[in-house]
Amino acid sequence: MIAKMQLITLTADKEKVDELLSKFIDYKGFHPVDPQKILTTVHGSSAYDGGNPTTELIEEIKEIESELGLTLLPVKTRDLKDNLDDMHQYIVDSHHAFSVEFNDIKRLESENSKMLVALQQLEYLESLDLSFDDLFGTKFLSVRFGKLPFDSIERVSYYQHKPFIFIPFSEDKETKELWCLYITSNEFKREIDNLFTSMYFERVYIPEFVHGTPGDAREVLKSTIEKNKLEIDELRKLLIELGLKYQEKLGIIKGELEFLNLMYEAKKYVVGFGDRISLTGFIEKNCLKDFEKTFESIDTVQIDIDEATSDQRFQPPTKLKNNWFTRPFQVFVEMYGIPSYGDVDPTTFMAISYTLLFGIMFGDFGQGLLLALIGFLLGKFKGWSLGPIVTRIGMSGAFFGLIYGEFFGNAHVLTPLYDFLGQFGITFLPFHPMDSHNTMTLLLTAVGLGAALILVSIIVNTYFKFKHKDYAQAICSPNGVSGLLFYGYILVGILFEMLLGIQGFFSIIPIILLIIVPILLIFLKEPIERKMHGEKMFPDGLGGFFMEGFFELFEVLLSYVTNTLSFLRVGGFVLSHAGLMMVVNVLAQNGEIWWAMALGNLFVMALEGLIVGIQVLRLEFYEMFSRYYDGDGILFNPIA
Repeated sequence: MIAKMQLITLTADKEKVDELLSKFIDYKGFHPVDPQKILTTVHGSSAYDGGNPTTELIEEIKEIESELGLTLLPVKTRDLKDNLDDMHQYIVDSHHAFSVEFNDIKRLESENSKMLVALQQLEYLESLDLSFDDLFGTKFLSVRFGKLPFDSIERVSYYQHKPFIFIPFSEDKETKELWCLYITSNEFKREIDNLFTSMYFERVYIPEFVHGTPGDAREVLKSTIEKNKLEIDELRKLLIELGLKYQEKLGIIKGELEFLNLMYEAKKYVVGFGDRISLTGFIEKNCLKDFEKTFESIDTVQIDIDEATSDQRFQPPTKLKNNWFTRPFQVFVEMYGIPSYGDVDPTTFMAISYTLLFGIMFGDFGQGLLLALIGFLLGKFKGWSLGPIVTRIGMSGAFFGLIYGEFFGNAHVLTPLYDFLGQFGITFLPFHPMDSHNTMTLLLTAVGLGAALILVSIIVNTYFKFKHKDYAQAICSPNGVSGLLFYGYILVGILFEMLLGIQGFFSIIPIILLIIVPILLIFLKEPIERKMHGEKMFPDGLGGFFMEGFFELFEVLLSYVTNTLSFLRVGGFVLSHAGLMMVVNVLAQNGEIWWAMALGNLFVMALEGLIVGIQVLRLEFYEMFSRYYDGDGILFNPIA
């Protein structure tokens, strides 16, 4: 259901703007209109947006929170005790108070990070029994540490005649590289460097703070890292103490800044008229009394109330209000598009049809209950938006699982239940989809259900087209009266003549009235629509119209067939589920291999749950929504 809206215009003296916006922010139920639509049509109006000076201060607060490692709890306030300059000065002073400690922590953490990298490098060089100071202190030699790919090791022997010494250390099995060094004279270092580069040698630079042998250097680095960690812990304790000292006041400032930020953001919706300001938007109709009560304390305010559609400049927003069962399916509706105000809300129809179709296609009592439980837990404890939907469709799958006699793929577990029901004359259960005499019934039922859903979609579209006085679309559209008569008559005729054996349904007069006439109306829809709008019926000539109209009519007739047959997938997935579970039973030796049975059920449940969910969504969007739903509305978005 789409909530009824009212168009509201508030005007007040200019000096009351902050008080007015403050109440708007607290009200949280006012959807403002785009002020440009007023500024471009009303002479003498002016924008009231003067920038937002709080943005920079809020960023500084966030920086302080990051440095302190805490989240300041904003103190909600409407009594602004400090101006922006005072707030900024306090933020700067408090930031400066612990900047030394924070910078020291950053410096020590940076040092530790570099030393940890050096430790990892030294681990591969530990077999070297030479001092780095001696190696790098040579005047006439150049030393290069690094890694060489395994593929290049053999190539080193090809260049033994070159002026270098190659010393391997250890191998890294994961990266398939050899840690090594080579030594050459300064005279030949360019030549040798180029040579090793051609063998994909990756040089590793030993930091300047590393001294002595690799073993000695590792011990020194470990000791330094531990010392730095202790110092960091002490500095963090000091930061926490400083944070507690400034926390209360910073929390108050944060609350004031967040409120002021909302105020400045809201000012962009205000329009000025000399000494008066105006704010226009929409509220729910049933909230009108509360809205008036909110602003009655402002003595100069004037509230004008109109119907939501009274001003053609503004498109009323849409707020969906549905019951507990259908509300979760709004996420799918919004995925397709927001319904226009005054148009159809497809949520209820979608919730029922989606749940029904998923249950038919997924049908398994055990898997359905497990799926419902998973959806409930994920929705309850993880806040997953699709959780409530999964719960509902899981229960639907469990219901149809009872009809099919499926319990985690086992067709015999529920036999006692059907024996009990048989005592009361209920002998048609279970309906096993894989039985040869049931397969055709299943497929025909799937097509019949799809045809019924398409008919309902056409009826819904026809009703709302008449409601909006779009008579050409309501009567001549393939999804209007013409389409309803044509499609409905053919379906009823097939039902009577082919399935029930009642002959004579397709006689000449009904064919003319219910097939030929609707087809002609569909063919002539665009010329009729132009005529009703006072335009020329055939602007491109009769020849161009007939050529274009013929192909469009052919596409329309073809769409009736393809859309209807598209629902064969409903029956197809019932059969595929039964087939997959037969395979699982064979692999698990009819349950004797319990882990194979469990894994098989989980695999089928996950695979089919995902695929069936997507396929049902496709049926909803392409076969039903496309016939009656546009989804070109805007979402109700309050000012706060």
